[in-house]
Amino acid sequence: MCGRTACNLKHETYCKATTYKNRKDTLYCQPEWHDEMNGNFEFKRSNNIAPTDVTPILVSGEEFVGYPSRILTPMVWGMIPPWHKGNFNNHGLSTNNCRIENVTTSKLYSEPLTKGRRCIVICEGFYEWKTTEGPGKKKPHFIHMPQKNGVSVYDINAWESALWTEQSGWNGPSLLQLAGIYNKWKSPNGEEVYSYSIITMESSKTFSQLHHRIPAVLENEQLIEDWLDTRRVSASRAISMLCPIDNLKWYEVSSVVNNSRNKSEDCNKPITKIVNKSSTFMTSWLSGKNKRSDSNDEDQMKKKQKN
Repeated sequence: MCGRTACNLKHETYCKATTYKNRKDTLYCQPEWHDEMNGNFEFKRSNNIAPTDVTPILVSGEEFVGYPSRILTPMVWGMIPPWHKGNFNNHGLSTNNCRIENVTTSKLYSEPLTKGRRCIVICEGFYEWKTTEGPGKKKPHFIHMPQKNGVSVYDINAWESALWTEQSGWNGPSLLQLAGIYNKWKSPNGEEVYSYSIITMESSKTFSQLHHRIPAVLENEQLIEDWLDTRRVSASRAISMLCPIDNLKWYEVSSVVNNSRNKSEDCNKPITKIVNKSSTFMTSWLSGKNKRSDSNDEDQMKKKQKN
């Protein structure tokens, strides 16, 4: 874990939802969206994002492209080893997650960490599978930040209709913001591709009900600022700031999410909120006709359980 996320919002909404204040400013500002520096890889909205998909990543523009503020840019999920030759998605390693215990000694992760390539993975939430009674029985759950005023994290309208002003900032639902590390890889045809891994650690006592590992969540603006400010905050200090949080929320979702090919809008809805369950089942069945795809998904999930 984490092996699936939901990123189903517009570019503009992610920019508004990651609003912040510069240290000396009294008004809020938004990161700008930059997608021209990552080859032909484009972000495609989905409630069922899997490794090798492309998602929005928050980085310090100053460190990334010499831009004087934060930016959002699409990157491939799963760090591509810089020594890899061939297609970006056939290096054979499971790199969607990076264990915090090994990050400073890993051949793959230690160099980008030392060079200040820290990033923030943004999403509405991620999925985890809870083992239940009986062998091999697992139920998918959607994990997200606590929301205010009874807002439903799966309600697209709540995100898209939320207000943003320079005076008050973002007035909508809360994104999940995860600590990550990115790197640059050059493809055989000379294209530069950026990819990332999510840092994970031992679970908090509460989250261990679902899984023994948890992503490193940056739950407030100070942590976000420190994680991105690689000139002021050293790598060792940044890693020491990360800890498992105890206030994440979750609920059970439909098994349609089990197949990464299924992009149904029902993927991140509470199972109790899915009105036409027979339709959802049919969507899942049709998406799962390719048995080889299902088998690959199961293999990937087993690998992630080890991370």
